[in-house]
Amino acid sequence: MHLARPQQRTRFFLAMSLVFLAIALTGFSTTYFIPLATRTLHAPPVIHVHGILVFSWLLFLILQSGLVQTRRMPTHRRLGAYGAALAASIVVSGVAVGLHATRRDLVNGADPFVIGQMVNILIEMALFGGFVAWAIAWRRDGEAHKRLLMLATISALAPAWLRLRHLMPGVPNPFVTFALLADALLLVAIAADWIRQRRVHPVYLWGGGFMVAVHLVEIWAIESAPWQRLGRWLMDVPAT
Repeated sequence: MHLARPQQRTRFFLAMSLVFLAIALTGFSTTYFIPLATRTLHAPPVIHVHGILVFSWLLFLILQSGLVQTRRMPTHRRLGAYGAALAASIVVSGVAVGLHATRRDLVNGADPFVIGQMVNILIEMALFGGFVAWAIAWRRDGEAHKRLLMLATISALAPAWLRLRHLMPGVPNPFVTFALLADALLLVAIAADWIRQRRVHPVYLWGGGFMVAVHLVEIWAIESAPWQRLGRWLMDVPAT
């Protein structure tokens, strides 16, 4: 079986890391960076902390991919512990941001979508943290390790994709449309595997398949009765 050279494989993951950063910068441009630059952003500290952590993760991913490409593996391994701590901090701050955003949106009424979104946020943070933990556990298997980190980042970028609706207001049903576009990055990764190696790594099949299945359930169930009951319990919203 023909295998791509390590440098070719690594270059792809570095390129994808740069794509992830571009998506995040574009998605949050209208709701965070531009208001921040024009001093019109009014947000609690937790929003800024979470934003710093997420963008630190994206920059960390670029750095680590670059270190692998230049074969500076000892440095790459030493920095791994910082990545683990960063990911754990993102999970904690992400839940905190979700609580803040849901409470803020509930001021305008107990909309079913708003109530259900907190459940989705908890699932997304668990998914991101789970993929990172899996990647750490399999850190000695470089091929699986880097693909698991890619899946974690694809999943974490969903909020940036959703905010693209402000740049493309004509997109119908943005929650569904941009959620599907976010997961389409998995198809790019699968295609890259197939083109270079004529096979798809099992991490993409099992881990990626699980990620897509979870996102489809979230889209379908956000306003369902179980989601609403759990969301109301989490946010202490009385049943109507």
